[in-house]
Parts: sequence; structure tokens; C-alpha cells
Amino acid sequence: MDKEKVENEAIEVEVGKGYTKVHLSTGKIMINNFLGGLAWGFGTVLGATIIAALVLFVLSKLNTVPIIGGLINKIQ
Repeated sequence: MDKEKVENEAIEVEVGKGYTKVHLSTGKIMINNFLGGLAWGFGTVLGATIIAALVLFVLSKLNTVPIIGGLINKIQ
């Protein structure tokens, strides 16, 4: 138990100084960051597509408005 307490105190001191030990290899960190970037990019594209589709859907419903209906038809 004393050894475990000493190890925990050492970890607390390291965290208190502003750095921690990383127990992952550089390759694993690079793969994790790459996959995270792919997921972020895919989510961004998917979200933009959904928003654009919703905007176009709303614009298509506004064709019946007399003043801006012609303008919306030109945009579509």
C-alpha cells in the first residue's frame, strides 16, 4: 500500500507541475488524431449538406409568395 501511495503522490506532483506522462506510442497518437480529423471533416460536410437541404426546402415552399417567388425561382 505504501508503494501505491508514493506512486499516486508522484503523479499528483507531475500533474501539479503542468505535465503528464503519455503512455501511447507516437504512431497510435498520430492514428487517433488522423481518425479524429476525418470524423470532424465528415461531420462538417454532413451538417452543411443538411443545412443546405433545409434552406432549399424552405425556399421551394416560398414560391407561392408573390413578391419574392420569382427571385426564388431564379435562385433555384
